[in-house]
Amino acid sequence: MWAGEMSGHDAILGMDGMVPAGIRLDLADGTLCLPDEVRIQLTGRRPLYGEHVCSVEPERMTSVDAAQSLEVPLCPEPSETLWLTRGERWVSTVVKGPGKRLYLRITNGSDRTMCLSALSNWGCG
Repeated sequence: MWAGEMSGHDAILGMDGMVPAGIRLDLADGTLCLPDEVRIQLTGRRPLYGEHVCSVEPERMTSVDAAQSLEVPLCPEPSETLWLTRGERWVSTVVKGPGKRLYLRITNGSDRTMCLSALSNWGCG
């Protein structure tokens, strides 16, 4: 795969080449994520969400034990569309709490304790 300046050209990267190379599309924020976690912003596309986005990020570095979960409260008024992201060793899901409260559950799918950086973005809505 070649990534670089291609002015005046359109490129189509097929999933057959991207998946084995460890490249994934993060459509929540419109980026192409390379194996070393370098993100390349996709161009020529409209944002999938407007200006009023409530990002779900940890306030500080957080650790989650193997096969355990962490629940984070979502905005009091989540939007109709909620984009979730996932990591190499964790998966995020939305769960209902008491009343109309929604929580984002981060589940560690590995056999080791993992640390989630304060720079992680778990989702937006």
